[in-house]
Amino acid sequence: VYASGIFTGGNSVKGNITVLAGAGTMAAMNDLKASFEEKNPGTTVNIQYGNSAELFSMLDTQKSADAVVPGDLTFMDNAKNKGYMINDTIKPIVYHIPVIAVQKGNPKNITNISDLSQSGLKVALGDTNGTAVGKQSIKILNKTGNLEAVKSNVVVYAPTVNQLMTYLTSGQVDVAIVTEDIATTGEAQGKIDVIQIPENQNSIATIGIGLTVFTQNKDTATKFEDFITSSEGLAIWQKHGFKPVNQ
Repeated sequence: VYASGIFTGGNSVKGNITVLAGAGTMAAMNDLKASFEEKNPGTTVNIQYGNSAELFSMLDTQKSADAVVPGDLTFMDNAKNKGYMINDTIKPIVYHIPVIAVQKGNPKNITNISDLSQSGLKVALGDTNGTAVGKQSIKILNKTGNLEAVKSNVVVYAPTVNQLMTYLTSGQVDVAIVTEDIATTGEAQGKIDVIQIPENQNSIATIGIGLTVFTQNKDTATKFEDFITSSEGLAIWQKHGFKPVNQ
């Protein structure tokens, strides 16, 4: 037992936990899961991905997840109102920053949000009810006074930010409002250009984590939360294009 403590760090945890996570966090969360499991032999982190509406539906139906990592912390409000969260475990982690993504070389010469109202442009947005990025997009378009003009150019509302990138990189749309992190993924490299949205026009969400009242393994869930919010965990988030809240 003593020797085992030396090799596992002395305070490793065991057992399975289930985490519900926003689809846009998939690459980072898969890395975080692998690193955590390596540090804690005998532990398995099962991650179920979906948009914000799907995550809430899963939590509402299954009532069995240990932790939730949604693409927007405001998701927690619905879950808290239902009494599903251990409120003092909710922590912000990184920012979810919308950007404009266009075809490589920017053939439509898009430079700002107003340009998304150009005649004949094919625009993709995230689902405005189910996805964090969809809700953010509506807020941005309202702020800039372009909502109705841009909506007439929308050819698809995607169920996840990942699907938005697929529509764009496959050439099915000219432009999409996505998040900065997803625009840095391998799938996007060399296929798109990114245009930043000024902060005063943007609607920046915060990705966070919280433990649920349904957890059957609070020790492991707490250890996982501590890890993905630690400096080591934040370095993994940053590798995937996310900006930590506290930096």
